[in-house]
Amino acid sequence: MAPSTDERERVCCVELPAMPLQLLLLDQPKWRAFPVAVVEADRPQAKLVWVNEHARRLRVLPGMRFAAARSLAPELRASVITAERVERAVAALFSRLLDFSPRVEPEVGQPGTFWVDPSGMTLLWGDLGAWALAIQRGLAQVGHSATVVVGFHRFRAHAIACAQPDGQARAWVLADRRREARMAASVPLDRLSISPRLRDELAGLGVRTLGEFMALPGPELRVRFGVEAERLHARGRDDDWNPMQARELVDPVRERVEIDPPELDVTRLLFRIKPALDRLLGQLADRSMAMSALHLRLRLDHADAHEQRLEPAAPTLDARQLLDLLRLRIDALSLPAGVEEFELELEGRRTDPRQIALFRAQVRRDLEAGNRALAQLRAALGPEAVTRAQLRAAHLPEARFAWVPVAELQLPQAGNMQIEGELPPRIRRLLHRPDRLPSRDPDPKDWVIDPKLGPIEQLRGPYRASGGWWVREVERDYYFARTRSGAVLWIFHDRPRRRWFLQGWME
Repeated sequence: MAPSTDERERVCCVELPAMPLQLLLLDQPKWRAFPVAVVEADRPQAKLVWVNEHARRLRVLPGMRFAAARSLAPELRASVITAERVERAVAALFSRLLDFSPRVEPEVGQPGTFWVDPSGMTLLWGDLGAWALAIQRGLAQVGHSATVVVGFHRFRAHAIACAQPDGQARAWVLADRRREARMAASVPLDRLSISPRLRDELAGLGVRTLGEFMALPGPELRVRFGVEAERLHARGRDDDWNPMQARELVDPVRERVEIDPPELDVTRLLFRIKPALDRLLGQLADRSMAMSALHLRLRLDHADAHEQRLEPAAPTLDARQLLDLLRLRIDALSLPAGVEEFELELEGRRTDPRQIALFRAQVRRDLEAGNRALAQLRAALGPEAVTRAQLRAAHLPEARFAWVPVAELQLPQAGNMQIEGELPPRIRRLLHRPDRLPSRDPDPKDWVIDPKLGPIEQLRGPYRASGGWWVREVERDYYFARTRSGAVLWIFHDRPRRRWFLQGWME
């Protein structure tokens, strides 16, 4: 079936069905003939997270307790797949998919789902069908079963990919949006990544496919089934559109140092290498990574260059351990001439945040001393004396965070700023309560809110925010107001009250 020629409208979903389950079967290939599940913990009452087709045929579904599932499938095999293992697999698959497109986006919170940009691929592969088939075969070569769907709508393409049974991977190129909508409508809800509670509640009403669910009235879903159902319905609508957010390529960190005069003594050479190694390890720690491999390139004085690669037993940030390994390797080389230049290159891998905290605490801050100080404050002033702001989902800015007690100090991490899988693009300073502005002029341009900042010269907006109708109707039009001094204020117009307020400012 010939695909559409307009690649700009295309999306490509690469779905590895139950990827943690695939990892488990790679570890335990003898289990493939049995019902198999990935459990959240190693205990009888742990919930099943992923199950294979054999288990589904025996009515074993995600969300069941392991003990209950064993009563339905006595031969059920189960084990735990750690989050670290899944993250390493996602990173490896991300690198593999870069062979087929320069823009790849792993789906946040759904391991095994990737979005690959098909733009321009027909110039290399002839047509999108050949390109999609090459992706599916490329993943099969590394032991993974994958379904590739090239469609038009992100959620529908993902639903179609999820509907394919385990082990029946294939590549689809959908010809038009109508066929995509028909195929997505027939997808069973239990194939989608929805909570067991919502799945069971909808099944009790006879709603078992995506098409039956999308036929329900959207405005009433939140009241009847909660926020999850409302968001699922919104994602399935025709007007839902999310731009691709390709993951940034993480390059190795490297540094080159010239040595004059050339150095032949190993001890003195290691003293020259150590500062560069410390700086590179610090860069990896800033990325929440530890060193997984080290490349050392030595340019010698009137002699052939040498290049060495070292891999520690496990990713590390321990400079002393790495210097010991380098000493052993350089001693074994018997360099014929002095080193006049060396280049260090470190490859990184995501690692346990506690290792990053230990590394940073050694060179920057003493977290244990800070925790002792906080314990003294809590003992003197009460457990609520030490709090931090925690982001949460809400409609209005002042409700999008809450103050929660702090049990122990942690170093800043970008992942802690996520809310519903998104990162805030800029720092916003919010006032405790919005300040009412004196003017009622519908156009705030040329206002002087603060004489030090000058008048407002540029407005960006409006951005509508509403909520709280169950208590008091709130409708606000937010604007970013750039003043003559360059400051960016965050103001809004309260439509029911017909007043302007200052919410905060940007940094």
